[in-house]
Amino acid sequence: MLFASIKETKKYDTACTDGKDIYFNMNFLKSLNSSEQNALMLHEVLHMALLHVTRRQNRDPKIWNIAADIVVNDLILRNTTFILPKGAITDKTYRDKSVEFIYESLLKNNKYKKHKSYIQDLKDGGTNDNSSQADGLEIESYWKDKIQVLKNSDMVNNSDKFGSNTTGGLPDGMEREVENILEPEVNWRHALWKYVGRTPADFDDLDRRFLYRGLYLEGLMTEALEVSVCVDTSGSVSRDLIDQFVAEINGILKSYPHVKCDFFFCDCELSGPFKISSPEEIPVLKGGGGTSFVPFFKYLEKNNENHMGSHKVSIYLTDGYEEFPKFVPKDPVMWLVSADGEETSEFPFGEVIRISTESWH
Repeated sequence: MLFASIKETKKYDTACTDGKDIYFNMNFLKSLNSSEQNALMLHEVLHMALLHVTRRQNRDPKIWNIAADIVVNDLILRNTTFILPKGAITDKTYRDKSVEFIYESLLKNNKYKKHKSYIQDLKDGGTNDNSSQADGLEIESYWKDKIQVLKNSDMVNNSDKFGSNTTGGLPDGMEREVENILEPEVNWRHALWKYVGRTPADFDDLDRRFLYRGLYLEGLMTEALEVSVCVDTSGSVSRDLIDQFVAEINGILKSYPHVKCDFFFCDCELSGPFKISSPEEIPVLKGGGGTSFVPFFKYLEKNNENHMGSHKVSIYLTDGYEEFPKFVPKDPVMWLVSADGEETSEFPFGEVIRISTESWH
């Protein structure tokens, strides 16, 4: 609160923030008791500190606001004795989930369709001019620095490096939000191009940990790159997404002739490999039942000969709620996972890239 600029407004009925300043309707503020006023101010400060305005990007403002309210109100209830104002939204179903995760979940239902959110993005009616963009970058930099200091303090406390009298640290439940602030989401298309578009030599550092399994550096300094792509067909991945995903892969293959690609589809059984050069060539998908990642990686393990002159990587498109193999694959793995999919920490290997369902339409 010491770093927050607080201003009175009659434009809004309750309170709001543009990420830089906090605005209160004085009549609304006077209608609350002391505890509710404290909760409301903390509510807005948390929206600012957790970058809920700038992290929204092109998402639906109303649904995003509700998701952000669920996050900050849960933090208030878990860490203070403040009483939330009447009508404040809470939902323990989403405890310890990021605002991105909650947003994706809310897109799929109308549970809070008529709910009025306290936070409002004041830039909705404005313009995306250079000054506004500069303000956004300044806001992000400011709060990221503060959050990093808080995180570092928490790490010191946990290690008890300077004794038990050290104060500070992360409030209960903030870990997931801090993770998303310090490691922002990545455009999945850009990540895919960078991943598949790498030359085999670019994987040198990544693969050093596999040397003990017989993958030698001499085999990496080559021209051929073989990519195995598997799509989860258990019902959690739409055909529209698969079409767009295949289109991106095809664009990569046309740009990088040295890349060869095999396609697979899997629920609890594996289908493939298929040679696909356009979305129209995708075979009839079979699935809709339970899913296991094991068949795909077992196939790769069995057929991975690591010949000199070639290098292999794999990509899995899924929500992540499935059975993982008990072994670590020999080659690099990229998981393209929906924002409301399995927690990143639950993936025992590979690189996890989050994708938003809104980019699939």
